[in-house]
Amino acid sequence: MPDPVTHPFLQSQWFFPYFVAMWFGVTGLLAYASGWARLANQFPAQMPVQGDRFRFASGSMGLRFVPVSYDNCLFVTVSPSGLRISIFFPFRFLSAPMFVPWSAMESVTQGRFLLLMHTTVLVIKEQWPRITFRGGAGNAAYRAFLASRSGAHPDSEAIAIAHRSRSPFG
Repeated sequence: MPDPVTHPFLQSQWFFPYFVAMWFGVTGLLAYASGWARLANQFPAQMPVQGDRFRFASGSMGLRFVPVSYDNCLFVTVSPSGLRISIFFPFRFLSAPMFVPWSAMESVTQGRFLLLMHTTVLVIKEQWPRITFRGGAGNAAYRAFLASRSGAHPDSEAIAIAHRSRSPFG
């Protein structure tokens, strides 16, 4: 068995290149496992949009029961025309910023799992991945989606009429 101190990857000259290679490998794998790379390819963000900005928001993306969690590293802009989502720069490898218009979304629902409220976005053209937000970004996305469907302002009475999913898995 090799001695841990003399292992080539733990020697000082190899640590940094090994760490960088592992970082890119893991972030690239997560971009594909979550579906981010495919969705960003279909809905690239051409330019920044104006709207409510949420920095270091939390959410997840991917399969319903096996999502990739993005805790406190998402940048979400909720605009009247859609959602712009990007990720904190160190985690951005193969995860380009995306802009998903409201017209491409099948539904935006709110639900609760245990004591945590969440908002789930389903995109029409892709039944997978699911995008889930927690906190203010999710609430703003929910209101803006309702407003886009009703043609009203996001703070109108349409919000009070909207349904809320009671499903534990949203």
